[in-house]
Amino acid sequence: MPGICIISIDAELAWGINAEDLPALSRILDDEPRVIRRMIDLFDAYRVPATWAVVGRMLLRQAEGDGDVRTPERWYSAPYLLDWIGGARVGHEIGTHTFTHVYAHDPATTHEVWIRELEAAVEVGKQFGIPMRSIVYPRNQVAYLDTLSDFGIIAYRGVEQSWYGNRPGAPHFLGRALGTRAPTYDPRTLRVGERLVNLPASQFLVGSNGPRRLIPHSSRIRQARLGLNRAVSRGEIYHLWFHPFNLGGDPRMLNTFERILRHVSRCRDKGGLTVMTMAQAADHLLGGAVVSGERR
Repeated sequence: MPGICIISIDAELAWGINAEDLPALSRILDDEPRVIRRMIDLFDAYRVPATWAVVGRMLLRQAEGDGDVRTPERWYSAPYLLDWIGGARVGHEIGTHTFTHVYAHDPATTHEVWIRELEAAVEVGKQFGIPMRSIVYPRNQVAYLDTLSDFGIIAYRGVEQSWYGNRPGAPHFLGRALGTRAPTYDPRTLRVGERLVNLPASQFLVGSNGPRRLIPHSSRIRQARLGLNRAVSRGEIYHLWFHPFNLGGDPRMLNTFERILRHVSRCRDKGGLTVMTMAQAADHLLGGAVVSGERR
C-alpha cells in the first residue's frame, strides 16, 4: 500500500497573531498575497493538492462581518482567496480554521462559544457553496471532538507525535534544527469513532524569521525527506503544515518548500506515495472513495 502525503495550510492572515507582534511581522503580512499566489503556482507545477484551513471571517469584507473591524483590512480580510484557490489546476480542499481563530483551550471558549464559532464558519462556507469537512484547530488546541460530526466534519489535524510534540521552546527548536525525522502514522490507528479521523501533524515547516533564521534550510528539507521516505516504506501518513506567512520574509523559504514538493512528486511518480487532502484521506480511512486531487 502506498504511503499518503497530506499538506494542510493554516490560512489566517493576522487573526492568529498577538497585537504586540504585529509591527515585527508587518512586512511579512503585506507580502502574504504574493506568497499565496506563488504557493498555488507551485502546487499546480507539481500536481499536489492541499487542504486550506481558512479562518471564516477573513473570507468576508470587513463591512460584512460582525462589527469586529480590525485594521489594516488587508491583514484581516482576503475575499480573493477562494477565487485564487478555485482557479488552480489541482483540486484543493477548503477546510475550516474556525470563524475567528478561537482557541479551544481558552477558558472563555465554552461549549456554547465553540458551537457558535463552528456555526458561523459553516455558514460562511454555505455562502460560497463549500462544505467544511476538515478542521484545523488554532494553535493545535484540540477539543470538543464530539461536536464535529454534527457539522459534517470528518477530519481534524491532531498534535504532532514527535519527542518534542506541540511544546514550544528549546526541544522544538532543537528537533527542527537537527532535521530529525518527521513522525509518520499507521492509517489503521487514526479513526476516532465511526465518522471522524485524526490526521496528526508530522512536520511544521518553520519560517525563517527571528531566531528561526538560525535553522538551516537543509534541516527543513531533510526532516521532510526522511518523513516522506518512511511513509513510502511503511505505507504510513506524512502530514506537513504551515502558515503562508511562514514562507515569507526570506526568499529561500519558497525554494525550500519547492524542494519538498519536488520530493513529494518523485515519490508519487514512482508509485510509492498518494497525495490527498485531509477530507480525501478521511474518506479513504472511513471506507469511502478517494477523489483525485488533480483537475482534468
